[in-house]
Amino acid sequence: MRLYRCLPFSLYADFVDSVSEEWVIPKPEPVFWKTKKCGVYCLYPYAQAKPMIKQWKFNGDVALGYRLGQVIGETFKDVLHDKTISYVPRYGEGYPYVGNHLFSLLGGIADVSGCEVVPAYKKIRQTFPQKALSRRARMMNLSGSFAAVGKADIVVDDVFTTGSTCSSIYDAAPFEAWLVVSRVDLILEH
Repeated sequence: MRLYRCLPFSLYADFVDSVSEEWVIPKPEPVFWKTKKCGVYCLYPYAQAKPMIKQWKFNGDVALGYRLGQVIGETFKDVLHDKTISYVPRYGEGYPYVGNHLFSLLGGIADVSGCEVVPAYKKIRQTFPQKALSRRARMMNLSGSFAAVGKADIVVDDVFTTGSTCSSIYDAAPFEAWLVVSRVDLILEH
């Protein structure tokens, strides 16, 4: 199933110049590293991206998310070339689902890179919020919580913390790369 760029991405593009004018997107500090399962591409350290992520993800500034997606698309255009991309679904969400904050990010990425956005995964059970969990608890919490409904080359998320979401989705259906706005460097108990 293909997500047509006009739905919902055009909804985000219409707001880019009018909603988020006060945000100056900083110059990217791209980083790549290899996990046991895939490569991870990151745009910013979390300390730099935290205020933008809060504004975009929790305050609903989809124009900022779209702009961040455009920066990701430009920064990683060689990685994205001729690839299909997908996102991390929330439990019970249909597709396409405009309310998922990642859709504004995907819109910006698709706009710049021309990538096809596909629904590759679904979340098949409720999980606890990850924020207060240790590394081990995060892995257990998400284990077996995603199923494949398609195939993507790259999965896009907002933040990489412990890699538990990346690992759980990879176990549902392998992909080449995980693409994130930022990486949180936390020391979590094992």
